[in-house]
Amino acid sequence: MEYINKETLVTIETDCKLLGDWVPAAEFTKSQEGQADDSENWTVPELKSKLDELGVEYSDKAKKAELLALLEAHKE
Repeated sequence: MEYINKETLVTIETDCKLLGDWVPAAEFTKSQEGQADDSENWTVPELKSKLDELGVEYSDKAKKAELLALLEAHKE
């Protein structure tokens, strides 16, 4: 079965059932694209949590715009 990752749009073919950001390709719609990465609607604590997951350092006083910029810079 072919799966698509909603965040990265990477496709993979496997006999195993995948969960998380992976959806069956036959069920994927363009409206699902980027659902997992709608970071502009995230709260500051959510942004900080994601940056922590990525190991990115930031100031405790960083504003949302700064956190978004850091997140964008470290996604690539």
